[in-house]
Amino acid sequence: MSPKKGKSVKKAPKAKPLSARVVTALENKAKDSKFTFGELKSVFRRGQGAWLQSGSRNVDINTWAFGRVDSFVTGDGGARKADADILARANKRIRNKKKKK
Repeated sequence: MSPKKGKSVKKAPKAKPLSARVVTALENKAKDSKFTFGELKSVFRRGQGAWLQSGSRNVDINTWAFGRVDSFVTGDGGARKADADILARANKRIRNKKKKK
């Protein structure tokens, strides 16, 4: 259903770029795990969103997001449950890669 004439549709604000330190850290984690940089970046962004929604201000936003990435990579904690769609894509990619060999 399209909006009525004259009404504007609100667009989500464009995401700020990740800092060079965050990009480097995510690239290093991707090299040491089965996940790609893009998959870990998605988990990191979701971690930032969770921090903004949680109201917890005792931990820095990047620390919270990296905690979610670490939980996702190791399988400890609940990040794999929360990011099951990303995990499913990664597993599909890995299965397809193994079939091609």
